[in-house]
Amino acid sequence: MIVEDDLMARKSLEKLCEKFDFLNLKWSCEDGNSALEALKMDSPDLIFLDVEMPDMNGFKFLDKANNVKQVIFTTGKSQNAAEAFRYKATDFLVKPIDKKDFQTAVEKALEIHNLNYQYQHHANSVYIKENGKYIRIAYDDIQYFENEGDYIKVFMNNGSHLFHGTLRNIATKLTDARFLKVHRTYIVNLDKIVDIEENTLVIGRKVIPISRANKPILMNRLNIL
Repeated sequence: MIVEDDLMARKSLEKLCEKFDFLNLKWSCEDGNSALEALKMDSPDLIFLDVEMPDMNGFKFLDKANNVKQVIFTTGKSQNAAEAFRYKATDFLVKPIDKKDFQTAVEKALEIHNLNYQYQHHANSVYIKENGKYIRIAYDDIQYFENEGDYIKVFMNNGSHLFHGTLRNIATKLTDARFLKVHRTYIVNLDKIVDIEENTLVIGRKVIPISRANKPILMNRLNIL
């Protein structure tokens, strides 16, 4: 998205965007109000945002905008840079915008976008090594982990996998709050618990013991009315 009140500056940014295959211009807005309306329909990965605009400058626009992922500020006044970076701008371009500076800024935005995508894509999953290959498992599919000697068996919504490891190692790597070690031989997905009674809990048809030491931790993690 481009948000720029000056027609010539807006057209210049549009032409610069056309030179890069990874940029797909969806919106080109002449003021902050029209950009806010556009944001109700779409959430662009990147906004080129003019600072000096009538009625609503770039900073006021960001105060009102929702779901803004990355911003590259464009301005005729370099003294706006400090304020721009207080808004966690990806970059800051001074008009007239040099093509090399533009390229540096958008490549930086692309790198941040790719890193965020990779994080989001893998933050809700884990890899296990089974029979010499790495298998990706989504957290939402995991019911519980059970220790079986030198191996761990992970039970899924559909099926299971057996791999070499220890519950201690798994507990240190599973940072998602939904997973909790409830017994020396079990780590469970709290979202999969059907019910809890005394020192056991049920996931699916499996009755899983809860150790005395882990019972208070478990109860504190639950949303109990």
